[in-house]
Amino acid sequence: GMGAILAVVYFGNPEPVLLAAYLGVMATVNADTWATELGVLSRVPPRLITTGQEVPHGSSGGVTSLGTWASVAGALLIGSVATALTQAGSLLGGSGWDASALSFPVLAVAGGMAGSLFDSLLGATVQGIYYCDRCGQETESARHRCGQAALPVRGWLWLNNDLVNFIASIVGGLVAASLGWLFWR
Repeated sequence: GMGAILAVVYFGNPEPVLLAAYLGVMATVNADTWATELGVLSRVPPRLITTGQEVPHGSSGGVTSLGTWASVAGALLIGSVATALTQAGSLLGGSGWDASALSFPVLAVAGGMAGSLFDSLLGATVQGIYYCDRCGQETESARHRCGQAALPVRGWLWLNNDLVNFIASIVGGLVAASLGWLFWR
């Protein structure tokens, strides 16, 4: 995905703004995963990010407080690990403390949250959503996990979950890169 592309570009052109973009992309992916996996454990029903209407757990565009805080934690983990690894590399390499790495958690949380929330916004508004007649459930796929072909319900059918994740990761990367540029110029 976008993280791999940025890693390759950074290898040939080690600009700090590319590192910030990479942090934002990876933080978005992790934040979104944590929000999804832990948000379903919420005892409070999710609400659409757009209208606040209650929706079933697992609905595209649904958010919970637990999922949102899990998203923050997932993004913070990416930024904190990046800071720790950068400091360890700098100290072991003899170049001393890298003060710019202290901004990594801020960049990761800002980018990760922006990307994760943008993912929810796309899920609530334009992502292709289908309905499985057999199971009576909405799904993000044209074929439900039960094997039944699902019927289109709403959204742009070409905009599947993989593409939503890719677009959201770009948003997270752009937010982190923009902040990094402001911090380090």
